[in-house]
Amino acid sequence: MARFQFKNSKNNGLIFLISFMVMGEATIAAPLPQWANAPAVTPVAQLSLQESILRAFARNPDVTQQAAQIGIGEAQIDEAKSAWYPHVGLTGNAGPSRQTDSSGRLDNNVSYGITLTQLVYDFGKTNNDIKLQTAARDSYRFKLMATLTDVAEKTATAYMEVSRYQALCDAAQRNIHSLENVYNMAALRANAGLNSSSDELQAQTRIAGMRSTLEQYQAQMASAKAQLAVLTGVQPEAIAAPPAELAEQPVSLKNIDYQSIPLVLAAENLRQSAQSGVEKTKAQYWPTLSIQGGQNALPDQ
Repeated sequence: MARFQFKNSKNNGLIFLISFMVMGEATIAAPLPQWANAPAVTPVAQLSLQESILRAFARNPDVTQQAAQIGIGEAQIDEAKSAWYPHVGLTGNAGPSRQTDSSGRLDNNVSYGITLTQLVYDFGKTNNDIKLQTAARDSYRFKLMATLTDVAEKTATAYMEVSRYQALCDAAQRNIHSLENVYNMAALRANAGLNSSSDELQAQTRIAGMRSTLEQYQAQMASAKAQLAVLTGVQPEAIAAPPAELAEQPVSLKNIDYQSIPLVLAAENLRQSAQSGVEKTKAQYWPTLSIQGGQNALPDQ
């Protein structure tokens, strides 16, 4: 008996040690940084389709990334163009040096100077680099258009799903109200002895089935609202009716201009960028012609 009590106290000590470690880890854990917190969802009274798409554009991180990438592309174009500008350089020597020319030997400890270099011709290296960066910048623009299209499509789909299930919920509630009227009428007729209770039971069964369907619609509408809140960052109490013009637009595969699709245009610009890169590499076999001048100062002389 004493041995059993010793084992039991040992197990209790082990459980206490594990609990202390878990609670201690939770207590001393560092707080999460601001960027690690979940994005806040703001409740609003009403939301339209246009507003939801604009909010999704401002909230989606891919849109921000692609827009910043365009700015990087612009900077890379300016960097490539800067090869045609004069380059100014500074030279300096803080230690002892010795120069020997036709006039004799010159020893000095400190010297400094300035150089100026101007590119004259490089057989297409700089021009192909500019074309490469320009095509890459344009591909970033078309990728941004593709991202905006994808975000707008997802947001519009979620918005229409909320509108769809809202309409289904309203229709189910109206159907339940109608079935309740039928049930009341059947109950009155059954109590008066005009009909059997089977009509009353059938009406109850239909009401229960329609209420179950209503709960399914409400759950699906809540899921669609949650998806819309993730995309837009707001939780609307009600949504506006979608524009009627959306249902009047004819859609046909024959009317699709595949050459104007953003992803196709982005791929074409990437091809042009790669072609310019090939031409730039070929030009590396040729020399680069430039003019360089400079002036050195020897303060010790």
